[in-house]
Amino acid sequence: MVHCEAIVEDRIKDRVSNWPFKVAYDKLVIATGAQAVTFGIKGVEENAIFLREVAHARDIRSRLLYNLMASDTPGITEEEKSRLLHCVVVGGGPTGVEFSGELSDFIHRDVYFKYSHVKNYIHVTLIEANEILSSFDMRLREYAVRQLTKAGVRLVRGVVKDVEPGKLVLSDGSVVPYGLLVWSTGVGASKFVRSLQLEKSPGGRIGVDEWLQVPGVEDVYSIGDCSGYLPKTGKHVLPALAQVAERQGKYLAKTLNGIAKAGGGRAGSASDLPKGDPFEYHHLGSMASVGRFKALVDLRESKESKGVSWAGFVSWLVWRSAYLTRVMSWRNRFYVATNWATTFVFGRDISRL
Repeated sequence: MVHCEAIVEDRIKDRVSNWPFKVAYDKLVIATGAQAVTFGIKGVEENAIFLREVAHARDIRSRLLYNLMASDTPGITEEEKSRLLHCVVVGGGPTGVEFSGELSDFIHRDVYFKYSHVKNYIHVTLIEANEILSSFDMRLREYAVRQLTKAGVRLVRGVVKDVEPGKLVLSDGSVVPYGLLVWSTGVGASKFVRSLQLEKSPGGRIGVDEWLQVPGVEDVYSIGDCSGYLPKTGKHVLPALAQVAERQGKYLAKTLNGIAKAGGGRAGSASDLPKGDPFEYHHLGSMASVGRFKALVDLRESKESKGVSWAGFVSWLVWRSAYLTRVMSWRNRFYVATNWATTFVFGRDISRL
């Protein structure tokens, strides 16, 4: 039995209603994802915008456009204008790098056209504690640094110590003022996952065996960012990537269909059935965009193994094509492709809703 609460917000009366209900199950799959990691740094959750959900994208867009308009307020000081128009991204992984490149391209192609007064003030800074794109080939990392620098992104190597409204402090004591702060430092176990009384894998994820089943709890499975192999399996915890969750989902769907056909679909009726082949994951590679018409493609199975990797315009075409194949329906693929085409011809919409 799963105990739930439907949370309904009434914005007119400014109140939240919690409606409890229960859902019985025969087979349960926990796939609740993860949450952004803040490393316990004070002020991150209150002042930064994460880069994980659609609501975050809307918040980033709204904040940036608001800052653009606020920077044109009569009487504003030069210092305050520079702060408002300083966009800081923390985290040099694929997500942070892609966002920095796209944001810089948006500024140069669209913002400059409408807000000509910001040219000498607005800029993007990417802060990373170690190397950017550390899982990529060295040659690709060097290419990414060159392209980001060429696009106007300032790269800073440092560790964030504290985040305050309008500024953050690095471990060396330097202060970085910001108008927009985007936090993209990876993901970890959510509060919900940590609260479950289940055996955990390293990092606090729900522990699973080779068949993605939660040991000690019958008929319960877990996949995606919220789960990880237990140490006793002898396998490393898989990376928090969409391709991992997608293949786990397909594997588990096939497994559950097989259990149902064998007569084990009801709760408690599959314990004597053979489990079948365990889940095996083979990394297909990584891709990341680094700005206008430039991307990286790294098809190595791991950081230490050999394989194909390249960068440039062709990589950008491969990246865009791969993105379209992951969109769930042909209708949405058409919408995405059409949006890309109209953006290329007319630019991005920078009106504030």
